[in-house]
Amino acid sequence: MSRLLGPTLILAVLALTACGGGAAPPTPAPSDPSGSLGVMTAEAGTEALAALCQLRSATDRDTANGLFFDRAHLTLHVLAAATEPVDRVPAAGLLETKQIVEADLQADALPHTFSDDVEALIEATRTALDTVGLPSPAC
Repeated sequence: MSRLLGPTLILAVLALTACGGGAAPPTPAPSDPSGSLGVMTAEAGTEALAALCQLRSATDRDTANGLFFDRAHLTLHVLAAATEPVDRVPAAGLLETKQIVEADLQADALPHTFSDDVEALIEATRTALDTVGLPSPAC
């Protein structure tokens, strides 16, 4: 009988150890919002908003194109993709206002509505950032 007690005791200890002793499952690490185009970070959102704030006062088409396409354009697409699974309305609003600014930038000269169009894009960007729980600092 003592020959069976040793292996039985070892199996019992192994079974209890494998069960984890009733500890709570680990909490998943928080992550930034993401969509089909990747992860949207708070830093990227803040940088894009800063570029849009500068863009609002641009008067030269080439400078405006550089600010928009070099510092904000791709991030706005990533933000829209991350916003869509949460709420499609702000995602659509962001894409629509972005398209208006893009059309302004394709003109020979910036239209007189450019500043207002960029302001609408800033507000749409802030709304999308708020929707996914990221900071949306003022200009």
